[in-house]
Amino acid sequence: MTIGTRRSCDVLIIGSGSAGLRAAIEAHDAGADVLIISKSRKGDPHTVLARGGINAALGTMDPEDNWMVHAVDTLREGEFLADYERVVVLCKNAPDAVNELVNWGARFHREKDGRLTQRFFGAHTYRRTVFYEDWTGQEIIHVLIDQVRLRKIEIVDNVYVTKLIKSDNLSGKREATKITGALGIDFKKKEIVIFECKSLILAAGGYTRVYAVSSSRSFENYGEGMILAYEAGADLVDMEMVQFHPTGMVWPEKALGTLATEAIRGEGGILLNSKGERYMKNYYPERMELGPRDVVARATYNEILDGRGTQHGGVWLDVTHLSRQKIMDRLPTMYEQFKNINGIDISKDKMEVGPTAHYSMGGIVVDIKCRTKIRGLFAVGEVISQIHGANRLGGNSLLDTIVFGKIAGFEAASFAKEEGERHKTEQSLLGLTVSNKKEFGDDEIFIVKDPITFRNEIQEIMNHNAGIIREETRLQNGLKRILELNKEFYSKDNVLKEFKIENEEVVLTLEVKSSLVVSEAIIRSALTRQESRGAHYRSDFPQLDDEKWKVNIYCRAEGKEMILFKESVKEIKGPLLDLVKTYVKAEHHREFE
Repeated sequence: MTIGTRRSCDVLIIGSGSAGLRAAIEAHDAGADVLIISKSRKGDPHTVLARGGINAALGTMDPEDNWMVHAVDTLREGEFLADYERVVVLCKNAPDAVNELVNWGARFHREKDGRLTQRFFGAHTYRRTVFYEDWTGQEIIHVLIDQVRLRKIEIVDNVYVTKLIKSDNLSGKREATKITGALGIDFKKKEIVIFECKSLILAAGGYTRVYAVSSSRSFENYGEGMILAYEAGADLVDMEMVQFHPTGMVWPEKALGTLATEAIRGEGGILLNSKGERYMKNYYPERMELGPRDVVARATYNEILDGRGTQHGGVWLDVTHLSRQKIMDRLPTMYEQFKNINGIDISKDKMEVGPTAHYSMGGIVVDIKCRTKIRGLFAVGEVISQIHGANRLGGNSLLDTIVFGKIAGFEAASFAKEEGERHKTEQSLLGLTVSNKKEFGDDEIFIVKDPITFRNEIQEIMNHNAGIIREETRLQNGLKRILELNKEFYSKDNVLKEFKIENEEVVLTLEVKSSLVVSEAIIRSALTRQESRGAHYRSDFPQLDDEKWKVNIYCRAEGKEMILFKESVKEIKGPLLDLVKTYVKAEHHREFE
């Protein structure tokens, strides 16, 4: 099969969500020629599902708030597994990031006197979540798309990237390894495409769709970006850390896992079991429904397991005590969502909800400048790790994409500028074809029989064996079956001899390919971590163990094997440490040497 289209640019960005768009804006403003490619439709990335808000210690509602308290809340929620230096960057830059969005036209909610409204989210010390109704992510995408259009940055959608191309693919010199482009399939033009670039940013999202019940849509978040980096030689870290949001819809079946935003609880929504009991008073009386997400999700899971669940296997989320005016002002999308999907008027009737896989704290290893260990390869957004630790603070995900998107864009543009002249004489990719798949590996572009059956089984394995509560026997059983599925997936009996781009099962095949690696990484990491920390709960090791497990667990490809290793978490230093000690001592929650 011959390459159809060949495109070149300085900075290639894979992913058109808020992380990719913010990176594109910064790279362009730094002088780079930028191209964005995305498998989702233009203007419809996963970011639009981010409902509740974006955090910044602006102090508009609570003047006592500041970036250091925000940082401590972030570190505490992540059970001190995050890299504190990245948390400092995140929280220090938060006010500027939000104000920049405001200056670009973001219509965040305001008080009558003009101040930006800030609401409580779970595990925050103060009100610091800025929002637009209950579809903040979509508002941010609108703002960023407008800025991208003003700069005439091109977005090519419906392109599925299958491989990153490195210089050593051409020269054979290991020391020359550098990302020089990407190979993909353009489903609009029905052709194989090659993109040449001087630097590349992965902004392709997370991996929660490897679970059967997920707040992600069916076509997103199978960990494709992580696997592109992993296969190219980058490491993954903290893959066991998957956040389960406490409130996803449980019926009808077509809506299973669809998010009921934390903004509902932020505005005063309460959780009740089938007996009408407000059960969070038994699990986290200090903050009730606004406790840490992992605590609320496990509490909800326990209520259901113990027989106090609702008809459809959930619990009740209730806002009927709020005024209809407040619901329509603060939660209009949720009102419409429940009205349209199951005919519920949330101002009069309770919502039926349960835990849903929501966010991946694990991902690609990058440094504080969003650089991977492969020259020219950068990553940002949910595809990376070590910002949120073992559990993400609600409202920090949108912030993460904006703050680090800006950093990634600038760094990628700087790298492209430095590398531009030096590599003009290097062998070009323009003559490559995939008529002989040797250049890209035997398993690069193919279709398997009935890939949806593979996908469904993987999702059920993960739900049953590596979900909210984990233990060794189930994890071992899950790993065994994932490895068996991997062999079946690549077997000659399953791989079709003829490849046709028109085949709708191409994407399903590629999603399964990523899901198999991601699932193996999650389970191996979960087996390795013999403690409970944040979103990772081992019923056979229910206690947090800082002495042995205050470590990050890494996954690395060595040939066809996945190798795991551990490194100690970076110790907090400077004035932030004193504040951490003060807050933690007040909670009687942990001890610091």
